[in-house]
Amino acid sequence: MKRKSIYYFIGLVIILSIIFLLFKCQQNSICSSFDIDDEGWKVVGDVKNALAIPDYHNTDGNPGGYLSATDETTGGVWYWSAPEKFLGSKKAAFNKKLQFDLKQSDLNNQFEAADVILESKDLTLVFKFSSHPNTTWTSFSVILSPEAGWKKNTIDGQPASKEDLTKVLSSLTSLKIRGEFITGPDVGSIDNVCLYLK
Repeated sequence: MKRKSIYYFIGLVIILSIIFLLFKCQQNSICSSFDIDDEGWKVVGDVKNALAIPDYHNTDGNPGGYLSATDETTGGVWYWSAPEKFLGSKKAAFNKKLQFDLKQSDLNNQFEAADVILESKDLTLVFKFSSHPNTTWTSFSVILSPEAGWKKNTIDGQPASKEDLTKVLSSLTSLKIRGEFITGPDVGSIDNVCLYLK
Protein backbone atom coordinates (compact mmCIF):
# COMPACT_ATOMS: atom_id res chain seq x y z
CA MET A 1 0.00 0.00 0.00
CA LYS A 2 2.82 2.36 0.91
CA ARG A 3 4.60 1.63 -2.38
CA LYS A 4 1.40 2.36 -4.34
CA SER A 5 1.08 5.74 -2.59
CA ILE A 6 4.65 6.58 -3.54
CA TYR A 7 3.91 5.78 -7.19
CA TYR A 8 0.79 7.96 -7.10
CA PHE A 9 2.82 10.80 -5.58
CA ILE A 10 5.57 10.50 -8.19
CA GLY A 11 2.96 10.42 -10.97
CA LEU A 12 1.28 13.51 -9.59
CA VAL A 13 4.61 15.36 -9.39
CA ILE A 14 5.39 14.46 -13.02
CA ILE A 15 1.96 15.63 -14.23
CA LEU A 16 2.20 18.91 -12.32
CA SER A 17 5.72 19.47 -13.67
CA ILE A 18 4.51 18.99 -17.24
CA ILE A 19 1.60 21.39 -16.69
CA PHE A 20 3.99 23.96 -15.20
CA LEU A 21 6.42 23.66 -18.13
CA LEU A 22 3.61 23.99 -20.67
CA PHE A 23 2.28 27.08 -18.89
CA LYS A 24 5.77 28.59 -18.74
CA CYS A 25 6.31 27.98 -22.46
CA GLN A 26 2.98 29.61 -23.27
CA GLN A 27 4.00 32.66 -21.25
CA ASN A 28 7.25 32.98 -23.23
CA SER A 29 5.41 33.65 -26.50
CA ILE A 30 2.03 34.08 -28.15
CA CYS A 31 1.80 32.13 -31.39
CA SER A 32 -0.56 31.13 -34.18
CA SER A 33 0.49 28.09 -36.22
CA PHE A 34 -2.89 27.60 -37.97
CA ASP A 35 -2.68 23.82 -37.67
CA ILE A 36 -6.35 23.47 -36.66
CA ASP A 37 -8.20 26.62 -37.81
CA ASP A 38 -7.79 30.37 -38.44
CA GLU A 39 -7.35 31.03 -34.68
CA GLY A 40 -9.48 34.18 -34.91
CA TRP A 41 -7.34 36.06 -37.42
CA LYS A 42 -9.16 38.45 -39.77
CA VAL A 43 -8.33 40.35 -42.93
CA VAL A 44 -8.93 44.09 -43.18
CA GLY A 45 -8.84 46.37 -46.20
CA ASP A 46 -8.96 45.53 -49.89
CA VAL A 47 -9.90 41.82 -49.83
CA LYS A 48 -12.53 39.63 -51.48
CA ASN A 49 -12.93 37.34 -48.48
CA ALA A 50 -16.48 37.68 -47.16
CA LEU A 51 -16.91 39.07 -43.62
CA ALA A 52 -13.14 39.57 -43.33
CA ILE A 53 -12.68 35.82 -42.72
CA PRO A 54 -9.51 34.43 -44.34
CA ASP A 55 -9.43 31.16 -46.25
CA TYR A 56 -8.11 28.31 -44.08
CA HIS A 57 -5.97 25.52 -45.56
CA ASN A 58 -5.04 22.51 -43.45
CA THR A 59 -2.03 21.53 -45.60
CA ASP A 60 0.84 23.20 -47.51
CA GLY A 61 1.71 25.59 -44.70
CA ASN A 62 5.23 25.90 -43.26
CA PRO A 63 4.38 23.20 -42.17
CA GLY A 64 0.76 22.22 -41.44
CA GLY A 65 -2.07 24.67 -42.00
CA TYR A 66 -2.02 28.30 -43.12
CA LEU A 67 -4.28 31.21 -44.10
CA SER A 68 -4.74 32.98 -47.42
CA ALA A 69 -6.74 35.94 -48.72
CA THR A 70 -7.45 37.35 -52.19
CA ASP A 71 -7.02 40.98 -53.23
CA GLU A 72 -10.17 42.88 -54.26
CA THR A 73 -8.04 45.22 -56.47
CA THR A 74 -9.98 48.36 -55.54
CA GLY A 75 -6.86 50.37 -54.74
CA GLY A 76 -6.42 49.87 -50.99
CA VAL A 77 -3.96 47.71 -49.05
CA TRP A 78 -5.11 44.70 -47.07
CA TYR A 79 -3.64 43.37 -43.84
CA TRP A 80 -3.81 40.36 -41.56
CA SER A 81 -5.40 41.46 -38.28
CA ALA A 82 -4.34 39.63 -35.11
CA PRO A 83 -6.88 38.16 -32.67
CA GLU A 84 -7.40 39.17 -29.04
CA LYS A 85 -4.62 36.99 -27.59
CA PHE A 86 -2.00 39.20 -29.31
CA LEU A 87 -3.56 42.42 -27.99
CA GLY A 88 -3.95 44.25 -24.68
CA SER A 89 -1.04 44.70 -22.29
CA LYS A 90 2.02 43.33 -24.09
CA LYS A 91 4.68 45.52 -22.50
CA ALA A 92 6.79 42.39 -21.93
CA ALA A 93 7.25 42.20 -25.72
CA PHE A 94 9.39 45.36 -25.73
CA ASN A 95 12.86 44.57 -27.12
CA LYS A 96 11.61 41.10 -28.08
CA LYS A 97 10.86 39.59 -31.49
CA LEU A 98 7.78 39.41 -33.69
CA GLN A 99 8.14 36.81 -36.42
CA PHE A 100 5.97 35.26 -39.14
CA ASP A 101 6.05 33.53 -42.52
CA LEU A 102 4.50 35.03 -45.66
CA LYS A 103 4.19 34.18 -49.34
CA GLN A 104 2.50 35.86 -52.31
CA SER A 105 1.14 34.55 -55.59
CA ASP A 106 3.31 36.67 -57.91
CA LEU A 107 6.26 39.09 -57.88
CA ASN A 108 5.14 41.56 -60.57
CA ASN A 109 4.23 45.22 -59.90
CA GLN A 110 5.40 45.32 -56.28
CA PHE A 111 4.68 48.42 -54.21
CA GLU A 112 5.84 49.79 -50.85
CA ALA A 113 3.74 50.23 -47.70
CA ALA A 114 3.96 49.58 -43.97
CA ASP A 115 4.58 45.87 -43.40
CA VAL A 116 3.68 45.78 -39.69
CA ILE A 117 1.35 48.17 -37.87
CA LEU A 118 1.02 48.45 -34.08
CA GLU A 119 -1.84 50.57 -32.76
CA SER A 120 -3.02 51.77 -29.38
CA LYS A 121 -5.86 54.19 -28.71
CA ASP A 122 -3.86 57.30 -29.63
CA LEU A 123 -0.62 56.11 -31.25
CA THR A 124 0.31 54.17 -34.40
CA LEU A 125 3.75 52.72 -35.09
CA VAL A 126 4.78 51.12 -38.39
CA PHE A 127 7.67 49.05 -39.68
CA LYS A 128 8.83 48.35 -43.22
CA PHE A 129 11.06 45.44 -44.22
CA SER A 130 13.76 45.83 -46.85
CA SER A 131 12.32 42.99 -48.96
CA HIS A 132 8.99 41.39 -49.86
CA PRO A 133 7.88 37.77 -49.53
CA ASN A 134 8.64 35.32 -52.30
CA THR A 135 6.16 32.98 -54.00
CA THR A 136 7.37 30.34 -51.53
CA TRP A 137 7.30 30.68 -47.74
CA THR A 138 9.53 33.54 -46.59
CA SER A 139 10.34 34.19 -42.92
CA PHE A 140 10.33 37.69 -41.43
CA SER A 141 11.20 38.97 -37.97
CA VAL A 142 11.49 42.37 -36.33
CA ILE A 143 12.61 43.41 -32.86
CA LEU A 144 10.18 45.65 -30.99
CA SER A 145 12.76 48.30 -30.15
CA PRO A 146 13.51 51.79 -31.53
CA GLU A 147 16.83 50.58 -32.96
CA ALA A 148 14.95 48.31 -35.38
CA GLY A 149 13.59 51.31 -37.30
CA TRP A 150 9.96 51.71 -36.20
CA LYS A 151 8.29 54.94 -37.36
CA LYS A 152 5.35 56.98 -36.14
CA ASN A 153 2.18 56.86 -38.29
CA THR A 154 3.76 56.25 -41.75
CA ILE A 155 6.88 54.63 -43.23
CA ASP A 156 8.24 58.18 -43.75
CA GLY A 157 7.27 59.33 -40.25
CA GLN A 158 9.42 60.30 -37.28
CA PRO A 159 11.46 57.53 -35.63
CA ALA A 160 9.65 55.84 -32.76
CA SER A 161 11.23 56.21 -29.31
CA LYS A 162 11.44 53.69 -26.48
CA GLU A 163 8.57 55.55 -24.84
CA ASP A 164 6.46 55.26 -28.01
CA LEU A 165 6.97 51.50 -28.22
CA THR A 166 6.31 50.85 -24.55
CA LYS A 167 3.19 53.04 -24.72
CA VAL A 168 1.76 51.14 -27.71
CA LEU A 169 2.67 47.74 -26.28
CA SER A 170 1.13 48.61 -22.92
CA SER A 171 -2.34 48.83 -24.51
CA LEU A 172 -2.16 47.26 -27.95
CA THR A 173 -5.51 47.56 -29.75
CA SER A 174 -4.38 46.29 -33.16
CA LEU A 175 -1.54 44.29 -34.67
CA LYS A 176 -1.58 44.14 -38.48
CA ILE A 177 0.74 42.37 -40.91
CA ARG A 178 0.68 43.29 -44.59
CA GLY A 179 -0.77 40.66 -46.90
CA GLU A 180 -0.74 42.54 -50.23
CA PHE A 181 2.38 43.52 -52.17
CA ILE A 182 1.18 43.69 -55.80
CA THR A 183 -0.58 46.48 -57.69
CA GLY A 184 -3.26 44.28 -59.20
CA PRO A 185 -4.88 40.93 -58.35
CA ASP A 186 -2.97 38.62 -56.01
CA VAL A 187 -3.27 36.10 -53.20
CA GLY A 188 -1.34 36.48 -49.93
CA SER A 189 -0.69 33.79 -47.33
CA ILE A 190 0.52 33.72 -43.71
CA ASP A 191 1.78 31.12 -41.23
CA ASN A 192 3.65 30.79 -37.92
CA VAL A 193 3.06 34.16 -36.27
CA CYS A 194 4.84 34.51 -32.92
CA LEU A 195 5.13 37.46 -30.53
CA TYR A 196 7.83 36.77 -27.95
CA LEU A 197 7.47 37.99 -24.38
CA LYS A 198 10.74 36.63 -22.92
